[in-house]
Amino acid sequence: MGKIRARTEDELAARKNEILKAAEELLMKESYAAITLATIAEKTSISRTSMYTYYETKEQVMVDLMIREYQAMAGELLSSRTKRMNREAFCAWLSELLWNHQTLLKLLSLQLPVWDRNYSDEMLEYFVQCSASYMRALDSVLAFHFPNTDEREKNIFKIQFSIYCNALYETRNLPYSQMKAMEEHAYFSTIPEPQIICRDGLMLLSAVLESHT
Repeated sequence: MGKIRARTEDELAARKNEILKAAEELLMKESYAAITLATIAEKTSISRTSMYTYYETKEQVMVDLMIREYQAMAGELLSSRTKRMNREAFCAWLSELLWNHQTLLKLLSLQLPVWDRNYSDEMLEYFVQCSASYMRALDSVLAFHFPNTDEREKNIFKIQFSIYCNALYETRNLPYSQMKAMEEHAYFSTIPEPQIICRDGLMLLSAVLESHT
């Protein structure tokens, strides 16, 4: 069967979803530099030339992929508003949630080396607008679980949390052979599993959320 092109809005949405699925598969297997519109097209039913009907650059694809991931995270964040959690339970739950979104974590790890160089102001504005539901969800969840924390301290947590998330993909892929060698020389007493490092880091960041409880 030859490469096909969308003719209706539903077909257009289906083709974009197909592109995002292919881009995600490549992102999790290849370096960012190795990914091109051509390599994405090879994993779809869309021809290389027809790819430009949907996206002009791979950065546009990655922005839509990140927006999709943020929107999924937003829904899962809001699902926690059934029973109030203390800080320890909240950090354990949030750590698990982040660990289940490795695509988002890898995209976040690329923000400094890639976004600042290759994303236009228009693309960044588009991203901010489309990912706003995630920030609203995070605000709602913090208000639910930590109702007595003032806005300044919640804002401090959100800023630190955003920065922290940028490093979590690398945390998942720590060079354990090097770290074990350092442990043998007593540089580290113990080396926790990466997800435990994530949870413990969230406990430190979230200390401000209990200052007024």
